[in-house]
Amino acid sequence: MNIRSFVSIPVPNAAGLEPLLRDLSFVRGVRQSPPAQLHITLRFIGDLPEERIDEVAACVNAAVNGRGKGRVMLKGIGVFPNARSPRIVWAGVETEIPLTVIADELSRRFDQAHIPYDHKPFQPHITVARVEERPDLGPLLGKYRTTEFASFICSSVLVMKSDLSSQGASHTVLRACDL
Repeated sequence: MNIRSFVSIPVPNAAGLEPLLRDLSFVRGVRQSPPAQLHITLRFIGDLPEERIDEVAACVNAAVNGRGKGRVMLKGIGVFPNARSPRIVWAGVETEIPLTVIADELSRRFDQAHIPYDHKPFQPHITVARVEERPDLGPLLGKYRTTEFASFICSSVLVMKSDLSSQGASHTVLRACDL
């Protein structure tokens, strides 16, 4: 059986994002991410046979082993791909943990193990909403551009399962790999 999977860092408490999420709830055509599912995706794998999850976890363990835990700050917002045609509203991520180095190391190890994954360049962020129409997000972008929402200590990277349904995605931790 195939599992839709990804590698991520969870956001343990989204309380600091509540003012932004509240403001987004009033914007037509914007669908918020459930606070319990907020995370930093290091690599999206997609559908993979369930029996290969241990290989994924071995790659993740090797990529993060000995890095050490660190503080992650959620700061500022932006949109992908651009302000004229926003599809994703994101909160920025600042940390001393070398997330780009880890994401690149995951790519290298996944390539060696022939584990398919999404090759998009890594850009540390948390998806806080998906945009389904063409709302004017300019005022919110200006209001929250430099806001410090929250910070937390990250001590592990997770291999996750994502189940899609008509209500959206639900996420389950498959493996935890300590930093």
